[in-house]
Amino acid sequence: MKKKEIIFIVITIISLILSIGLNIYFIFFSKSPSPSEIFNANKLSVVELKATKESVGTSYGTAEIIDKNGTLVTNAHVVTYKNLGNYYAFDDISIRFANEEDYRSVSLVKYDLELDIAVLKLGSNLTLTPIKIGNDKNLSSGDCVYAMGNLSNYGLSISSGIVSIPHIFVTYNDTTRNVIQCDLTISDGNSGGALLNSKGELVGLTTFRLKDNDNKIVYGIAYCVPICTVMEYIESD
Repeated sequence: MKKKEIIFIVITIISLILSIGLNIYFIFFSKSPSPSEIFNANKLSVVELKATKESVGTSYGTAEIIDKNGTLVTNAHVVTYKNLGNYYAFDDISIRFANEEDYRSVSLVKYDLELDIAVLKLGSNLTLTPIKIGNDKNLSSGDCVYAMGNLSNYGLSISSGIVSIPHIFVTYNDTTRNVIQCDLTISDGNSGGALLNSKGELVGLTTFRLKDNDNKIVYGIAYCVPICTVMEYIESD
């Protein structure tokens, strides 16, 4: 056997051993964070939201901090109300961190009712922890996801589920949207909350549930605005 052939065989064997070793490493040592780790990593990036108007009442929901400049995102229906066929923004909108008792005032930058997205601004010199942005286009049916938000206005909590359909067009309140369908528990207060992938990255906003033919809420199925849609709106003029 020639020297070149021996060298080629040795290199091939070494490459094979390295490949097997890397696969074993990723199988046994590289794992996704636990639900507890995901919650703790995002508990200062996801905030409770309250919108009020004296003559209307109070709306509760959730928002996410997406940059260090204090930009937040939520659902438009959390910060608006309907009166005589028209929609208006609530007078006072505020947020509260998980480690605080008092709310902080935020301003409404813009909102889109058809997309059901609203952009807020926290005007203070706080050291903020922006949430990590993922990519909803990488989602597949069966992927593990988490909903993190102000469920039933009891404070931040987390629930787990799976992606049912990564992208589906659904009509809700006379508007058809491209949304993510999940087998996931959400409730009032989760609106505008974080849909997180198995890495703890933001891939959507938990937004609504549908009703059946008897006008009863279909529990356990959640519909979420994809993060790509959210970011496109934020970056638009």
